[in-house]
Amino acid sequence: MVGFFAYSADVFAPFKPDSGFLTPDQHEGTRKNYTDAYDFVLENAWTAESHPQVAQWREGNKDHITALLKAAHSRNQFFNPYVLSPEDRELANGEFMPELISILLPGVQQMREVARTLTIDANHHLGNGNIDRAIHGSIAIHRIGRLTARGGTLVEGLVGIAISSIASDLDRRILAAEGITAEQLSKHLNGLRSLPPMPKMIDKINLTERYMFLDTTIAVAQYGPSALDITTGSAAKPNPLMKTLSKLFTSSFVNWDTVLRRGNYWYDELYRVGTIKNVHERTKAYAEVDARIRAVAEEARDPTSLAKKLLLSGKSIPEISSEQMSHVMISLLLPALGAAISAEDRALMQNEVTQVAIALELHHLNNSNYRSNLQALVGNHLKTLPQDRFNEKGLTYKTTPRGYVLYSFGRNRQDDQGNSYEDEPRGDDISIKRER
Repeated sequence: MVGFFAYSADVFAPFKPDSGFLTPDQHEGTRKNYTDAYDFVLENAWTAESHPQVAQWREGNKDHITALLKAAHSRNQFFNPYVLSPEDRELANGEFMPELISILLPGVQQMREVARTLTIDANHHLGNGNIDRAIHGSIAIHRIGRLTARGGTLVEGLVGIAISSIASDLDRRILAAEGITAEQLSKHLNGLRSLPPMPKMIDKINLTERYMFLDTTIAVAQYGPSALDITTGSAAKPNPLMKTLSKLFTSSFVNWDTVLRRGNYWYDELYRVGTIKNVHERTKAYAEVDARIRAVAEEARDPTSLAKKLLLSGKSIPEISSEQMSHVMISLLLPALGAAISAEDRALMQNEVTQVAIALELHHLNNSNYRSNLQALVGNHLKTLPQDRFNEKGLTYKTTPRGYVLYSFGRNRQDDQGNSYEDEPRGDDISIKRER
């Protein structure tokens, strides 16, 4: 498969007098037309007549698109090996590199381009009135997102969530497609209900991220602060914690068992909070843990904290150095649990809001009106109403003279009146707005 940007880069090589363009400005203008076309077909229905340059690219990838759709609907696993090649090791100039934190995941990044390609294909079907093929594409993209997210790393989980969000945006276009039937809506609803579960981010933190901490701590213990160069920014802007880390190495003995035990304690705390089932209780508990972690980070950054402890704590130098080293490692390596789980909740919420909207549309097709309240949908098209993961009062639903507004508060936990990122004024709500 050739992604659109790789395709357009081949078409628009740097300007040359014999490239077919009369002037550099013509070359740049045509290149921009391709870029604008790509942005449009990602988010709108289109046809070969409206965007011939995209249609030509799609035609060249049709066999790949067909194979991807078939694989997405028939396969239940996606294997992405974690490999650090000999060439990557040579780049370390002979120095040890912590393996887990050094691994690149090019296959995972390609999955995002796969999702975009299938989205453009589905939007083409919408432009030609083939709603069934668009639904087929949507469910395939959802499945690719969830299979990608099964990988052990946070990166794989976050890319899977991003792909799920791409599919949810497509769902909204399908929902508003002219001429969509009750049979097609039911098919789409059943497809969304039958998706494999979204893997939990907390499980990745509990296993892979915890092992990254172990692997990296061992590397630092054996080879010193240089083992962390790949995680601490550029030479022009080094992480200030590295100065503290270097001082600890040169000043005193560090008990690395203490560092590992303290690291395990914090991963245990993250897992404890991340497994709280009630979303709102979990959010409050994370805020408390996050405040404690930030306090640890602040102490690690404070150049006077080590001296204060030596003078006032009554602990030995090895005890204080080991404690300070653990604070530095925790500050450098502990992931932002709140952001990761919030992204997971948003992806799940998008899917659940879509399912409620489909139920509203099914009711409208059968009764020529929208329900006055969401509870009335339970029993006919929904088994239960989903909770709003970002608002303890539940989803917000308002009928309008020609439709409705349905939304979750979104990650800022504020009522933005149904406004999302694309609206003006901009909001954070996860919303579907329908006007007939």
